[in-house]
Amino acid sequence: MGNELSTYLTFKVKDYLFGINVSKVLEITEYSIPKTMPESMSYISGIIEFREQVVPLIDCGIKLNMSSIDINPLTCIIVLELFNESLSKKYKAAIIVDAVSDVFEAFQDDLMLMQDDYRPAYITASFKSENGLVLILDADKVFNEKDVIAIDQYINDLA
Repeated sequence: MGNELSTYLTFKVKDYLFGINVSKVLEITEYSIPKTMPESMSYISGIIEFREQVVPLIDCGIKLNMSSIDINPLTCIIVLELFNESLSKKYKAAIIVDAVSDVFEAFQDDLMLMQDDYRPAYITASFKSENGLVLILDADKVFNEKDVIAIDQYINDLA
């Protein structure tokens, strides 16, 4: 791997703790009710405005094949800037998470790689923190090419 130091934001979805590189995070906000849209994908809760742009709000529980996020006072929205390599496209998406935990730094050598057979493509490694096992996400791979095209079309249909 290497000796590069990276910073990760951790957040909870159900009983899991996930980490995402802070370079992908644009903003963390309190949950607010999104504007719902008819005929959207099951994991899209609606849309929110972010810096004068319309951004899809993704229910992280549903997207990660769990149950929907239960909204409570700790529920947060994390706005991300992502890149789909196969489409050479930057885009923004916001995710609903149960709670934001903390920020930690780790050297690449401190992360435990996971075998491809035992993980989805968007989970790259794990890290043992004082709060438990953190699954490290490659945020750019959470949405595949088909998802990005569908999200883009969804936003364009609103314009």
